[in-house]
Amino acid sequence: MTNMEKLQTVWDAKDLDGVKSMFTEDAVMLLLHEGRTLRGEELDKELTAMVLDEDTISSEFRIIYENDECAVTYEKIAGEFFGGQVSIVQLWRDGQIYHMEVSTIKDAA
Repeated sequence: MTNMEKLQTVWDAKDLDGVKSMFTEDAVMLLLHEGRTLRGEELDKELTAMVLDEDTISSEFRIIYENDECAVTYEKIAGEFFGGQVSIVQLWRDGQIYHMEVSTIKDAA
């Protein structure tokens, strides 16, 4: 099972400990669509809220690219945190994410 398959499995199962175990202690998450950078306790709180929120559900998950050091994914995430199409880039170190960039995709009007 690839890193992304493992992450998606624990995410879909709402397994908070499993999701948190996929991130290094020094992980950084950039929410590009909000202009926010999360790390440390702030990242921990945001991950907890996302995973435990029953309305935050992933669908149409696709791995665009993946190797042991980098992954690019597309999915639709329902709920208050994203509410639409999302593109995510993760950088991996020893099977854990140390850098993640998340952006929502807006359809052209």
